Amino acid sequence: MNTETTTLNNDYIKGFLLVLVSACGYGLQPLFTHVAYSDGASPVGLLVLRFAAAAAIMLIWLRLRRLPIPPLRHNLQYLLVGIGYSGAALGYYNASHSMSVSLAVILLFSFPAFVILFSILFLKEKATGKKLLSVTLAIGGVMVAVGIDIQGDGQGILWALFAALSYGAAILYGSHRASPSHPLQSACTVLIGCLISCLIASTMQTTHWPQSEFGWLSIIGLALFATILPIATFIAGSPKIGASDASTISTMEPVVAVTIALILIGEQLTTGTYIGGLMVITAVIILSRSK
Repeated sequence: MNTETTTLNNDYIKGFLLVLVSACGYGLQPLFTHVAYSDGASPVGLLVLRFAAAAAIMLIWLRLRRLPIPPLRHNLQYLLVGIGYSGAALGYYNASHSMSVSLAVILLFSFPAFVILFSILFLKEKATGKKLLSVTLAIGGVMVAVGIDIQGDGQGILWALFAALSYGAAILYGSHRASPSHPLQSACTVLIGCLISCLIASTMQTTHWPQSEFGWLSIIGLALFATILPIATFIAGSPKIGASDASTISTMEPVVAVTIALILIGEQLTTGTYIGGLMVITAVIILSRSK
């Protein structure tokens, strides 16, 4: 194995692990949103506070690291990625409030099919057997893990599909169009894009804030561990592995989220959760070994 091949393999492994950390970080959201919702926060109010806190923390971090604050006029690409992320968040948070969480998760995580189809048709990525197998296992695992509950209203279904399209668009654009830059600076710009989008949305939806210190502390946790960490690691990792692989690895997020949600409400893990989780893990292993 020559030096160039070794470098490429190491880059892929690094990107793989970064995107995996990102997925697990996003999966922590129910841990913090459960407290915030119980404390009176609404979906759009929670998202405004989430991205405002995350953007403020990131700006402080940049200052401490002595990194220049990114000039927004030169970072339009990452602002657009932020709009995609915020669209996914708004769609999913609204969908899960108006329909079954199971169906919302299933529809949201249909985005790998959209990403891979677009990548094959327009970005000329090769549709390998292992890639298609891993995607099939991942999507199937998500469905088994969360349970197939088809009860939901039309508005909720539209919100969830909007979330899937927004998330898929952010992955594609971030992986193939956004120019490489320092991950912390890029993440800061993404968060500002998310905040701007959610502030606009707050003018069109009812906004409620947390009512106690526990609710506000959950916002800080959501900003740190389920926003800044996963955005930064995804931006750093996805260009190293490509949009299709990044979207497949991201299916670890709902397994983590559903597991945390079950623990929070005191329910027992079902057989479907174990089987679905195993399918998703198998998909991740197949995808990593194929490289």
